[in-house]
Parts: sequence; C-alpha cells; structure tokens
Amino acid sequence: MKENSREKDKALDKRQQYPVTSPQPSYYSPDEEVHLRDYLQVLIRRKWVVITFLVVVVTTVIIGTFMMSPQYKATVTIKIDKENPNILAFKDVVGVERVEEDYYQTQYKILKSRNLAKRVIRSQRLNTNPEFVPAEKKKEDKPDNNPLLKQDNPLEDDGISSDLIDSFLARMDVDPVPKSRLVNVSFISHDPELSASIANAIGDAYIGFNLESKVEATYQARIWLEKQLEDMKAKVEQSEEKLNKYAERNKIIFLKEKEGESDSENIIMKKLSELSTNLTVVTADRIGKEALYRETLSADPESSSIVINNSLIMSLKKEFALLESEYNEQLKIYKPDYPKMVKLREHIDQIKKKIDHEMEKVISSIKADYEVAVQREKRLDAEVESLKKEALNLNQRAIQYQILKREVDTTKELYNGLLQRLKEAGVSATLTASNIQILDRAEFPQKPFKPRKSLNIILSMIIGILGGIGMAFFIEYFDNTIKTPEDIEKKIYLPSLGLIPHYTDNKNIHALEYITHSDGQSPISESYRSIKTFLLLSAGGSPPRVIMVTSAERDEGKTTISTNTAIALIRSNVKVVIIDADMRRPRLHRIFGLDNDIGLSTFLSGNVELGDGMIKVSEIPNLDIIVAGHTPPNPAELLSSYRFRDLIQDLYSRYNFIVIDTPPTLGISDPLIVSQHADGVILVVRCGKTPKEAVQETRRLLDNVNAKILGVILNSVNLSDIRFGHYYNYYRYYYKSYYSNEKK
Repeated sequence: MKENSREKDKALDKRQQYPVTSPQPSYYSPDEEVHLRDYLQVLIRRKWVVITFLVVVVTTVIIGTFMMSPQYKATVTIKIDKENPNILAFKDVVGVERVEEDYYQTQYKILKSRNLAKRVIRSQRLNTNPEFVPAEKKKEDKPDNNPLLKQDNPLEDDGISSDLIDSFLARMDVDPVPKSRLVNVSFISHDPELSASIANAIGDAYIGFNLESKVEATYQARIWLEKQLEDMKAKVEQSEEKLNKYAERNKIIFLKEKEGESDSENIIMKKLSELSTNLTVVTADRIGKEALYRETLSADPESSSIVINNSLIMSLKKEFALLESEYNEQLKIYKPDYPKMVKLREHIDQIKKKIDHEMEKVISSIKADYEVAVQREKRLDAEVESLKKEALNLNQRAIQYQILKREVDTTKELYNGLLQRLKEAGVSATLTASNIQILDRAEFPQKPFKPRKSLNIILSMIIGILGGIGMAFFIEYFDNTIKTPEDIEKKIYLPSLGLIPHYTDNKNIHALEYITHSDGQSPISESYRSIKTFLLLSAGGSPPRVIMVTSAERDEGKTTISTNTAIALIRSNVKVVIIDADMRRPRLHRIFGLDNDIGLSTFLSGNVELGDGMIKVSEIPNLDIIVAGHTPPNPAELLSSYRFRDLIQDLYSRYNFIVIDTPPTLGISDPLIVSQHADGVILVVRCGKTPKEAVQETRRLLDNVNAKILGVILNSVNLSDIRFGHYYNYYRYYYKSYYSNEKK
C-alpha cells in the first residue's frame, strides 16, 4: 500500500517537470504596425453597424425627400456697369477714389435690402398671397372694425409685417457671376409661375430704385451747387480786390511771370545755384589738396603717396638702387679709394641729390596748390552769401503778392468748376438712362429646384456609408472585449490554444455540450481536436494530465469546453475523467443525465469514499464523470482539504487525463485552490463578451498563486469576423469531399 502511495506521489511530482508555465511569449510584437487589413477587419466585424446606419439614413432621407413640397427657383440675370458720378469730384482739388469691389458689394446689399423687398411685395401683392401669409394668420391679423379699438402697429408698413419681409428675403438669393459684372438674382417659391414673376419684379424694382436714387441725388446736388456758386463768386471779387491793393501799395507795376516766378528771380536763383555747385566742387578740391599737404608734413615725406607715385622720383630711386647694388658688388673686388669706386660713389651721390631736389619740388607744388584752393574757396563762399541776401530780399517783396495771386487763381478755378457742374446737373436731371439693365429675364421653371431626389439619395448613401464606418470605428474604439487571437496575444500576453466557432443552431443548443461526440464532422469538433493536439504536443511527449478549465466571468462556455475537450482526448484511446468542481452552479449531471446525490461535495465532506458510486460511467466509452453533488455551504474549504489532494492522486493512477471544471475566477477563490493541483490551466474567453480587464485580472490572480496557464480558448467566434476565418472553411470542404468519396 505504501509502495502504491509512493508511486502516486512520484507521478504527481513529474508534473513539475513539464515546461508549461506562464506567461508564454507573444507571437506578435507590440510595435507591429497597423495594416490596412486591420481596418478592413474592423469593418467586417462591425458590418451590421455600417449596414444599419446606412439603412436608417437612406430610409430617413427618402421619406423626408418624398414628403417635401416641391420648390421652384427662377433666376433673372442683371448687368451692373460701374458708375462714377462726378457731380462734386474736382480732380485737381481732391481725388475721391471709388474701389470697384466696394461698389458692387453695395449693389448686392441693395438687392437684399428691406426697402427693395417692400417694393416687390407691394407690386406683387404678396401680403395677400396664401403662400406668404397663411389663412389662419390673415384671420388673426384682421383689424377690428371699431375705430376706437384700432391701434397702429409700428412694425408694419402699409400692411407689410417684418416677418413677411424676412420670409421674402429668406427665399431670395443673390449670386454674383465671377470675373464679370453680372449677378443672378433667384427667388424660390412653391408656385413656378409666381417664382418667375417675383424674380422679374425684383429686377424691375432694382432698376427703378436706381433711377430714383440718381434723380434725387441730382436734385439735391443742384440745390447745393447753386448755393456754393453764390458764395464762391463773392470770394473771387474779394480776392481780386486784395491783390490790386497790395500791388498798388508796394509799387509792383510789372512782374513778368514764368511758371509763377519773375525773370530777375530766376536769374538770381540760377546764378546762386551755379555758384553753389562751383563752391561744392572747389571745397571738395580744397579738402583733397589739404589732405595731400597734411600727408607731406608727416615725419617721413618719402612715404607720401604723391611722392611714391611720382614717375621721375621712382625712376631715380630705381637707378639709385642699381648703383648701390653695383657699388656693393665692386667692394668685394676693389677698395673704396680705388678711382673707379670713387667715381661710382660720386655718381650715386648725384642721384641722391636729384631725388631730394625732386621731392622738395613736389612738396612745394602741393603746398602752392593747397593755398590757391583755399583762396578760391573763400572768394566763392563770399559771393554765395551775397547772392543769398539779395535773393531773400527779393522774395520778401514778392512772396505776399504770389500768395494773393494764387488765392485769386484758386478761387476762379473753383468758381468755374462749380459753374460747369451746375450745368451738368441740369442736363443729368433730364436723363433717365441707367447703368443697370436686365440681361436675361426669369423664365418659367420646368423642374422643381428642391427636393433633388437623386442627389439626396446618393448623398444619403455616401453619408450613410461614411457615418456607418465612423460609427463602427467609434464602437470598436470603446469596445474593450476580446475578439480575436491577436487580442489575446497582444493584450493578455498568453498563447491562443484555439478557436471555437459560434454554434448557429439555436433550436438544439444542448447538442453543443457534447458536439464532439454527436457530430464529429462539424468544424466545431475539428476545433476541439486541434486543441487536443496542442495539449498532447505542448510538452514534447509529456502532456499535462491534470487540466483545469476556468474563465474570468460566468456564461463563457467553460463547462461545454471542458466536456468537449475531454471527449476529444478519448479519441486517442485513453481514459478521461471529468470532475465538476463548480459546486456552486453544477451542470455536468444535467448534460449527461446523471444523478447528483453523490458527488464531489459528499466525498470531500467525508460522507462517501471513491468506490461508493462516486465515479459515474457515461454513455461515451472511456469517459467517466464525477458530478459536483449537493451544493455545500463552504466549497472553498472543501477544495482546500487533504481529501481533494488524495482524490487527485488516486485518479492520477487510474486515468490518463483528468479534466476539472471550475467556477469563474473573478470573485471566487475555488479556481485558485484547484489550480495548485493541476498540471495546467485553460482559460476560456467568450468572443466579444469578456472584457480585456477581466481577463488580465484573472491572469494576475492565477500568476499570484503560481498557476501554470496553458493558454486561452476563444469561444463562440464568428469566423467571418476574423482575419483568417476563411481557413476554417477549408475543413468543411475537406470533410465534405472526403465523406462523399468514402460513400462512393
């Protein structure tokens, strides 16, 4: 008996040798770039959001478009030529610059003005039109026949309310034609004939308003010009009288004018200008010669630029240098008192004297030039000062005369200009020509302007698609659930053991709990076989034998995965037992139709032993079941007892694999206790339901108790929503072809 117990302990110790640990390395780098396929995958996964948004938008727009009353738009084209009124524009006095852009913007504002709108409303009698004034409002606004109760409304002008004007302007559109002097004025109405009539009335009213403005401006300008002309005539007479008195008092008999100046004044100023120019030249010459003279007065005259640049001195110095060189060469052969050397020395001294004599001549010449320049400058300066006094004296006598003369000329010029403008104003008053004309009158619109059904539908489809895509990415951004194997490996950092496709047969949902046995050809069964293969090959020939299955939250399919994983394992001709350790909400006895009176809780509480019918044989060969039993008040304490460890040891020697179904990990300590007796833990996550934070917290709890997490099974996956879901369709094609050939 002791030897058997030692073999069990030794077998349990072998579980520690399995290279299955947590965390597993991720297959995806955290720095992996987002590919366009990832965005496409989001749209595929959220396709119903896009479709629903598109259908809602298109349906709403179609209903709204067909319920709208048709609106007709008529357009009149008006040509506006630029006009520069010159009634008071005196170009030689003041220049009034009119910016073309400001002029046309002003005309556009006039077209949209309330004054022009009132004119059109009166001419077309729109204040009685049911489209603009509904019958209910006309009845409410009907004035009382009692004159004592009648009150004037300051907001109404001849029965035209402010609301009516606002409604009229809202239907009106002024659209300038770019790079032209044309403007399109449009009006929208439910009646096509009325829209054309009002558009033409706007053009006519605008031309009439322009003509009235011109006549009124001309009339006001003529009155002002007549008054100004009388005042200007009196000023001319007064200025001429002042000029004559001043000439008589100062004895100015004749003053010949040439461009406003006298001949004598011109001669003096011309002579003064010439002398000033000469003085400038002489001064510059004196400054240059003074600089040369100062340079010669320096300690070394030979270094002066005028001496250095003298060609005669330069040639003498060159000859002197050659003779000196020759003399020094001859000293190597002859003595200084040798006749030839004496003669050469005399020649050198003569050259030296010539150089000194020439330098003295140059310096004397520079000094003489400087003194002459100084005298010339003083003489010209005295003449300039004399002419300045004479010119000032002449200007003093003529300046007042010129002032009075200019005043007379200016006053006469203004008088003549006003007289000419007065005549022009008289002629303008008789003209009715306008710089505005209607180029194209509004025509009867054949088609409604709004609603544009085709355009609305196309735009609704575009907006629906774009909005649906935006909504899909918006929902995807806030969706923190696990949806793909990439989410498991990138966000949870655990390997993915496999995918369980979503089961679509809602009428026979119980068949999913052991579909691996009932329908071995289904893709779901193949998924479980792939999971079995991963478990068998996970440790190089020594797979984990005690496997715990848990989840983060409830209703994630852990019991179904436990059952089908166990069924997939028995396909390898091994014995498997399933333990229902979820004593709080047991389900295995319902799946296999077993009695739940004797089970794990009764064994752990010491009421029964392992051989007392606790292990139940299922209808599936090599698959035994240990149900949970009645729900105890303390499941965690029972699982922590030594009897649970003894149970695992005993089953370890009897079965090849032990699958333990446990409750969800979050909020319940049972899975953490059971994980200490398991070779590996399988974590079940429901696709699109389990939050990422819940799975991360579950992993943290299992890591804290050193549980060996084998990986994650992603349950209830819609294969069309994942990137490589089309590979799972290969199984259907493969098995369909295989079994059809087998039947043949």
